[in-house]
Amino acid sequence: MAGTAQAGQLALKLTLDEEATLENFFCTAATRPVCHSLRMDLAEPVLFLHGSAGAGKTHLLQASCHEAQPGSLYLPLSELQELDPHALLQDLEQAPRIAFDDLHRVAGQAAWEEALFHLMNRCRASGAQIVFSSLLPPGELPIALADLQSRLAGGLIWAMAAYSDDDVRSILAFRASRRGLNLSPAVLDYLGTRVSRSLGDLLKLLERLDEAALQAQRPLTVPLIREILGAARGSAG
Repeated sequence: MAGTAQAGQLALKLTLDEEATLENFFCTAATRPVCHSLRMDLAEPVLFLHGSAGAGKTHLLQASCHEAQPGSLYLPLSELQELDPHALLQDLEQAPRIAFDDLHRVAGQAAWEEALFHLMNRCRASGAQIVFSSLLPPGELPIALADLQSRLAGGLIWAMAAYSDDDVRSILAFRASRRGLNLSPAVLDYLGTRVSRSLGDLLKLLERLDEAALQAQRPLTVPLIREILGAARGSAG
């Protein structure tokens, strides 16, 4: 799914990750209310997710756009922060839902703050919903424009807790099952303790391992994972 943001002379094609859906998101007890809010067509004009890196915010923002009406937009501010915000955000209130990822990237930048504030006002009039994510809650962001901080703080705010080791194991097992894989406890232990503790890295690795196991026509076991990783290191060297 893709959306195109047209703003004056600026046309930016933005593509969503097709796997970043709510169906593909393992909801822990802490994140279940957030998932429910994003699934429902709430009257809340502003939703704000905050938490540490790797807490699932990017997945949920993209999932919220998949879940909403066609024409919804996902805007990763880590990639867009150098663009002219007034041109980029012009007329975006025509989209049913706009998701801004990594708001902390532009907090404190006057042009971005002004452009976001005016967009939020236009979205109020059009009925468009805005979803934000950030490492920090609105009150802790270094936002100079008081009116913008007030608008952000007035939305529905969800704190995203960091995943525990057990959460990571459960998420890995869930995502593997979505691919038709049944990961044994030994494989889960090996991935989580010997390979990486970063959930993002592990999910990317899971995709590689799935493809390699399919090509080898072998179940995904610890010895096969060692072979795959060893071959990858050998080719890199």
